[in-house]
Amino acid sequence: MLKLIVLDADRTIWSHHDASSLIPPFKRINDNLIIDKYGSRVELNHGLRDFLEHFINLGIYFSISSWNFPENVFELLELFNILKYFSYPVVEPSPNKGLMIKRIVENFKKANVIIFPEEILYIDDRDIHLYEVKRFVGPVNFLRYGFDVVNWVDAIGKVEGLISKT
Repeated sequence: MLKLIVLDADRTIWSHHDASSLIPPFKRINDNLIIDKYGSRVELNHGLRDFLEHFINLGIYFSISSWNFPENVFELLELFNILKYFSYPVVEPSPNKGLMIKRIVENFKKANVIIFPEEILYIDDRDIHLYEVKRFVGPVNFLRYGFDVVNWVDAIGKVEGLISKT
């Protein structure tokens, strides 16, 4: 059974490729669009809120593993009003997503929620961190955003398929 879905931020939660490069202050244009001081656009990827709501209603937890400076990422999550969906997000200027996800799992364990590697789905727009994630965490499930799934609406079906196999 799937218990935890861990998302990357850049090009996965939103369209922008590097939240760390954005310059505050940020301005929320609408529910799905934020711009930085110089007008750089950050658009929430299509269907993300529906995806989060769907699986949270099934009792699945969400977290974030992101290679970024945390200030910008957390401010964007707040402005998009989606930070509330994520438990124990880890955002740091390091590419070591294996250790980030391991820390997320350890934080759940401290809260008396035991999550095994097979119960984790990691979603990222790149698969370059997957070997390391499996090395530090174990045999997690993986979907590549923009490759295995086109958008979050498509991801609902794919994840439902993963759940039915377990």
